[in-house]
Amino acid sequence: MEGVKGVAPGRMWHAVEGSGRDRLSAASPQLPGAPSPAAALAGAPVVTWPLHVVAPDGCRLGFADALGPGGESVERLLGRLGRRSAPAAATEMAVRAAATPAGPVELPLAVVPLEEGVECSASVDTAWLHDVERRRSAPRCALLDAGRGLDLEAALHVAMLLATEALDPADDADVHAHVASGAQLWLLGGAVAWALLDTGVNPFGPWAELVVAGLWPIGPSGGRLVVSEATAR
Repeated sequence: MEGVKGVAPGRMWHAVEGSGRDRLSAASPQLPGAPSPAAALAGAPVVTWPLHVVAPDGCRLGFADALGPGGESVERLLGRLGRRSAPAAATEMAVRAAATPAGPVELPLAVVPLEEGVECSASVDTAWLHDVERRRSAPRCALLDAGRGLDLEAALHVAMLLATEALDPADDADVHAHVASGAQLWLLGGAVAWALLDTGVNPFGPWAELVVAGLWPIGPSGGRLVVSEATAR
């Protein structure tokens, strides 16, 4: 099986919460299950952290092992999302913000309220944004070429379920907060894909740390490097 060592073929797998219960039914997992650990994760309609996969014969894998190479990096990232780290100190925030997914940016840092952040996001430097989009797509191509498309699907599926819940704005009518939440999810998707690629380099890692701390890093806009609060004051 691609990416997962020591997994015998023919087993059927279920994604379960820490107690070993199926997250959706709150019961012991039932047949038929999924044909691989990654497929079980990719097909889970609801997830609770920490997450495992089990087979009917009692074989059990943690989330990282179910994903294979890079799984530990993804697990660490999602674990921090669940804990929601405290806001970074000003110096630390500046360092992380300057390490943008497209490469270092040397501009004055501006931490702005949410409404201003939405306005700034409409005028982000176009060339820089194209570089971010290009780098975000790079790990997907590499993982697909390596035959790890299902691992990527599983990692992103679990990440988006967890992140959507963690970042969901308290006020359903707050349009600005939903704009920020959508952008945060997009950035986390890039961080997860790079983590799974397992190269030791993650261009989205520093910004993912800002997202986990409840911030929305936006990028170069109007001669400033803009980071926004993700919720209204």
